[in-house]
Amino acid sequence: MPAGHLCRLVTVDGPQVGDLNIWNANDPRERMWAARTRQLQAAHVTAFDRLWSNLPFLRPLATITDDTLADYGRDGDGGRVHDLLGTRCDPYVNRMLSRVDFDFHCHSNLVRAVLPHGLTEFDVHDVLNVFQCTGLNEEDRYFMNPCPARPGDHFEFFAETDLFCALSTCPGGDLSVPLWGPDARDPLDTCHPIGVEVHRPAPALLTGWQQPRRAAYGGARADAAALAAGVVRVWT
Repeated sequence: MPAGHLCRLVTVDGPQVGDLNIWNANDPRERMWAARTRQLQAAHVTAFDRLWSNLPFLRPLATITDDTLADYGRDGDGGRVHDLLGTRCDPYVNRMLSRVDFDFHCHSNLVRAVLPHGLTEFDVHDVLNVFQCTGLNEEDRYFMNPCPARPGDHFEFFAETDLFCALSTCPGGDLSVPLWGPDARDPLDTCHPIGVEVHRPAPALLTGWQQPRRAAYGGARADAAALAAGVVRVWT
């Protein structure tokens, strides 16, 4: 996805959760940092929030430009959409809880997606759960509610630099089916595709826009120089 382009994720024919990873296409060591984005923006993101990258880069990789679920707000349980609270489902936790190997989790899907492009399982990182409704209960425990998206809803973001993105349509579908416990069953009938569109805006709309620079902090050398100059207090 080239810098200055827009990516729109669309629930084509029904509700569906998607797990999104984002890297700098020119240097995949730089990637979306879910934890810092939670701190700088919110635990649930929407239009005009920015998706920040990891250290030592610390800059917006993308800016959310449109969200048809922006007015969803908070449901009766306190759930909100587009969540950075949780992370991807994975076969390691599944094995720990069920003693069963199952290789079609979001983590597995993301790994398979990036392998042909020179990345590995170590590059897959904490996700943005697009269209997912989540929150923390009174015991401060994470919960998931069924996805409220309808056919045609979308989530759109602007590439602040050249991006490489991977998206998993969650095997839990719209999360309306229990995945654990006595009522758990195969949620395949609740799974739907997510459409991916990439658009190039008219050049006039980008007048004055510049790609964000890396963090201004100069690194350990700057610290050493400041210490030598006597401008840094050393705490002991």
